[in-house]
Amino acid sequence: MELKQAIRVFHYGEQVKTLLINASNLIMEMDKLEEGEREAGIKIFKGVLEQVRGEVKMAGYLAELPPFHMVDSKLKDAIWETHIRRPDEVCRILGEAISITVSLTLDAAKHLKEQELL
Repeated sequence: MELKQAIRVFHYGEQVKTLLINASNLIMEMDKLEEGEREAGIKIFKGVLEQVRGEVKMAGYLAELPPFHMVDSKLKDAIWETHIRRPDEVCRILGEAISITVSLTLDAAKHLKEQELL
């Protein structure tokens, strides 16, 4: 992997990972909402996941890393699970998306470490 490519992959991978972790934290906060607030919270959360999907697609394009489509697929699943009110499943799926993202950026991180940039 070229240095320029490694930097892009690592940067966008870290960005996506952060967004996914934030989304995971947000879904856990949904349990704290009152029943009357929950519907609005779910609608907002689905919007957040759609925004994260857009960032994932952009990251995959800019990092020239097509396997980011696997993360996008997980986000589509998470949006569906949010829609049918299964927050535990959403957490599991987002965890899988985080794991995929870490795996996709591992080679770039190793390369940057070898170049003493990390």
